[in-house]
Amino acid sequence: MSAETQEIIRVHGVAHGGHGVGRAEGEGADPRVWLVDGALPGERVTATRLREAKQMIRGRALEILEASPARVTPPCPLAATCGGCSWQHVAADAQIELKRQIVDGQLRHLGVTVRRAVPSPAALGYRRRARLHYTREGGALVIGFHEQRSHAIVDVPSCPVLDGALNHALSRLREIADLLPASGEVAGLSDGERAILGLPGVPPSEAIDLAIRERVLDDVLIGVALRGRRRRHSVGVTSMAIDAAEGQIPMAAGPFVFTQAQAAQNALLVRHVVEAARARGKRVLELFAGAGNFSRELGRHAQGVWTLDDGRESVSYLRGLAEERRLPINAKHGKAELLLPKLARSGKTFDVAVVDPPRRGLGSAASEALAKVASERIVYVACDPSTLARDLKTLVASGFRISDVTIFDFMPMTPEIEVVATLEAVPGARPAER
Repeated sequence: MSAETQEIIRVHGVAHGGHGVGRAEGEGADPRVWLVDGALPGERVTATRLREAKQMIRGRALEILEASPARVTPPCPLAATCGGCSWQHVAADAQIELKRQIVDGQLRHLGVTVRRAVPSPAALGYRRRARLHYTREGGALVIGFHEQRSHAIVDVPSCPVLDGALNHALSRLREIADLLPASGEVAGLSDGERAILGLPGVPPSEAIDLAIRERVLDDVLIGVALRGRRRRHSVGVTSMAIDAAEGQIPMAAGPFVFTQAQAAQNALLVRHVVEAARARGKRVLELFAGAGNFSRELGRHAQGVWTLDDGRESVSYLRGLAEERRLPINAKHGKAELLLPKLARSGKTFDVAVVDPPRRGLGSAASEALAKVASERIVYVACDPSTLARDLKTLVASGFRISDVTIFDFMPMTPEIEVVATLEAVPGARPAER
């Protein structure tokens, strides 16, 4: 069937990744399930095929024949081409419910549902951290996100989801287009008032140092970190304290260190994780700890927090925080997938485990080991509900029960979602007791 052929699809649900789930209408219609980019539950659309599998067809909506009440005009003029935000067409107040449906769908086989869904305080201007791409064209710098279904870069003069300081910083970078490589990436971090940028693949030199100081830095963009040819160099200030609101211990971070996308929602996430961990007087193991997003608050309550992360820079930031605040945190560098089996074999246990893995999750072997290492409780923070569901299945089979699932919307205008699952050890069902 030609890629130009249009078929009518009735959409009845939403899938992981934000695609509409539906089936083709009409006599002789293909019985396979469709996943349709740009379609919402309750809609009837014409779609074209992008990819086919044995039981599924991946497609793209071409025309909306019957629109969902949740469909709106995208707030960004680049929504039709830019791949940075794929849910610009979804009403802001409807997005959290669709995300709840996505997570519920992934966890259905475990017999649990989302108990609480926390919407984002803001739909636009919320994002304090971003990684964008750039290329030089005709002496000017094109900075933005990849085009939909393409590696081409859409130039974004001002992104409506980024906060003001980050937008300002990225615009300033255009002033040194002549000194940057033909293409590359830029990482940015903002505290709401000031911003810092990181340029991987850009080796330091006297020329670029001088140009950044004279043409780029100002009262808002306070520093640029350069990394290239195994050398690191900071121009101006390239680390900042973030998340000092609501009585939390501020955390130091740089542009290359992972931090959550927005401050207001992160304050709620940290509070929830600390409450779920019930760490007072407990021995806590925290994996994928980063620069200390949860560690800094867990350390206020726990007997001790043993952390692990595979980013040396993040570990360095966390060690500095622990020393400055005199928190009982022992921060180590390493890979959780290697540490957990060693701990399990040695019989080493912790009362509570808090894990916040990247999109790939833990995997079956590490999840089985975690179930032996955590004696009372596990708090699993995930950015991918499908790998979370896989790992939860293993943990449940290994003697834990899921007591709570809560979601937080950190990234409005996208289908991205943060999920926190709390698990309790089932007495008599632990692997070591069998």
